[in-house]
Amino acid sequence: MFGFGKRQSKADATIAVLDQTIGVAADKWLYFCEKLPVRDGVDLVERITSFSVPFSEGARRNIPALKDAPDAVLFLIVAKGVERSGTHTRSQIEQALGIQLPN
Repeated sequence: MFGFGKRQSKADATIAVLDQTIGVAADKWLYFCEKLPVRDGVDLVERITSFSVPFSEGARRNIPALKDAPDAVLFLIVAKGVERSGTHTRSQIEQALGIQLPN
């Protein structure tokens, strides 16, 4: 009735940290873009993929709720972080990744 003793599911724990983690991804993406200039011809999907690997490793290491999160969840966090950063439009990100981002 009151939920005493009920443990939070892994999905609920992940959902609880999503917004904050997307914000962290946005900040780290901006830093990544500023500090690691990209040579001509590197497309957005390559840049996001290059960023995604270290971000995902760090998120798993530093955010307990994401320790066992599927790769797809972490990649979605990265994509939403790029969107929130404002460096690229939603349309550009969706086209580069071949996916439709959730609202």
